Amino acid sequence: MIKRRREELLADGRFAVDSNNQLMYWLNEPAAWRRLYDLPEKISFRGDWRLNPNYDLELNLNETNDQCKGDCLVIKGEIISTDQDVLVFEVKNLDRYGLLHVRLLKLSGFWQADDFNRIAFVVRKKTSPDIVTLEGVWQVNKNQQIIYTYEKTDLKTKTKSISTLNFEGFWQINSCERLSYILSHSSNSRFDFRVQIESPNLYPKEGAIKYRLGIGLRAKRLFQERIISLYGTWKFSKKLGLSFIIDYGQGKVQSIEFCTDIYLTRKDEVVFSLSNKRKEPLGIRITFTHRFLKKYAAEVFLRIKKSQKEAGIETGLRIPF
Repeated sequence: MIKRRREELLADGRFAVDSNNQLMYWLNEPAAWRRLYDLPEKISFRGDWRLNPNYDLELNLNETNDQCKGDCLVIKGEIISTDQDVLVFEVKNLDRYGLLHVRLLKLSGFWQADDFNRIAFVVRKKTSPDIVTLEGVWQVNKNQQIIYTYEKTDLKTKTKSISTLNFEGFWQINSCERLSYILSHSSNSRFDFRVQIESPNLYPKEGAIKYRLGIGLRAKRLFQERIISLYGTWKFSKKLGLSFIIDYGQGKVQSIEFCTDIYLTRKDEVVFSLSNKRKEPLGIRITFTHRFLKKYAAEVFLRIKKSQKEAGIETGLRIPF
């Protein structure tokens, strides 16, 4: 519907998005009709993208010669893809002849986590980018992938439908206060969540690393706390480092590599203090008991280092490969 000369015109056409993520409407009307109302073949709209509470796509219009600031275009549809640094929105509509048309609006940009650990899409524009935020709480499925589930209501029929977005990727631990999730088919998209380690002392038999985090805004009562558990198996490296091997299902396996500092306890336990590749501590210690190490035929040894300038005890671990 187009407002023109204080009247509303029902103009048949289709929406599209250009390379600058600007919304366009191509009129499917005869040239004589367009001349009558002094309308071009293509109408461009400038504004800011967002999702409304019913997960429809909205464009809040800017002030121009042809637009009024504060007006809003609501495009009803659903998100169907979050892959390859795009947000794909599917729009269905009936034309004047009752034929169904399906259009795909592709916004380009990248996915990220905002300051409140919510999933957001940054829409690239020549000026400042738009932030399209998924306001709800995301989950981790059985394959340790991030999923986001949302509910839509058809305003005409009042029926509700549930859709799930899958973010295929893998986890990385590079900081003591951040837990990262890298999207597999994207070049710039990743989620860096603000977290707190749930238990800094781990045992390899449990095969899990747990983090606590909050998602959402406390002031708006959208805040929820979650425990994120990463499940996997521990593996020694030849250089006495550690890897945490995660199975993401369908034959997809990724490892998280750690640097380590090793020391012994009075109970003859071997403790690995984990750090990232820059040797920055991650606040995680994993303890290997004598019984567990026997499964690997591992031999704990001590070497006494003595010289004129230093004296101390060097610990190490021999593991057959």
